[in-house]
Amino acid sequence: MDANEFLTEINAAYHRLEMKQTEIVHALFHRAFEITSGWYNGHYHKSNDGEWCRESYPIPVTSVNSVCDIEIQFDKIYVSTKLKRDVVLAYSFEKMADYQFEAYGVKDYLADYYHQGETIQDLKDAINCCNEDEIGFSFTFPFEIDGKQIFEFVKLLRREGFYY
Repeated sequence: MDANEFLTEINAAYHRLEMKQTEIVHALFHRAFEITSGWYNGHYHKSNDGEWCRESYPIPVTSVNSVCDIEIQFDKIYVSTKLKRDVVLAYSFEKMADYQFEAYGVKDYLADYYHQGETIQDLKDAINCCNEDEIGFSFTFPFEIDGKQIFEFVKLLRREGFYY
């Protein structure tokens, strides 16, 4: 592959991200949310062998003031938010049962407290043993989710007391 073909592929991939960011921003804009957007590198993901990897390339991130960050990756969309430790311990998570999420430390963001497939009691047991004052949550959505669905989810987060 020559440089021009490579740049054409990169531009196509980033155009797709830009279009998804535009869709999400449009769905949230002027709807009782204050939002900002930008492109950021330095995000982390877990490799297939379970190790944390830092990514150097930028992705679009839309911040919903006081509620969450929406990170648009090439294959998925992640909504990051948090709760106070004592709230997590008291929260039933019934309204989050249909959503795929992980929980991690805010001070030590590489500390995992919950993965899909574990029980909510597993999450609470892990939180009982940690020193964190706040617990971070990352909700995972397919890239194809539309902006209106993200808008409805952000409203749910706000109603349930999640913040950022």
